[in-house]
Amino acid sequence: MCEKRIRKIKKGSNLMRLREARRLQRLQRLSSPPAPEVPRPCQPQPLPPSNNGGQSRVLLELAWKTVALMHKNRIIQQKIVALQKETTEFVASVMNNPENKQRYMEHLRAYKLAQQAQAQPPKIENSNLPLKVEPTV
Repeated sequence: MCEKRIRKIKKGSNLMRLREARRLQRLQRLSSPPAPEVPRPCQPQPLPPSNNGGQSRVLLELAWKTVALMHKNRIIQQKIVALQKETTEFVASVMNNPENKQRYMEHLRAYKLAQQAQAQPPKIENSNLPLKVEPTV
């Protein structure tokens, strides 16, 4: 499987080879066991030597990915709003049908009756129960 992939990449562009090399590096990094952590006293960590070219490239890539995600998010939000509008119009058209209005009103009446039955305390059938009176001392 891997050999086929490498053969295809060798025929491909330089960009594809670069992507495959990065993918292999990531896989090696993920498969290698983590280095044991040595407890250190609380001291500020020294900053690594700055690599301005590499850092700016990474920041630029992150910025582009962020812009792409924001664009996708905006498109998805527009689709959600359109779907909500379509759903509202559909429900309104269904409720314009007199038969559906009647069914809905019957449903509401049944629902209100069920709620009222739950809210009322149960009635005691036998109201002739003897009362217990405590003797006065």
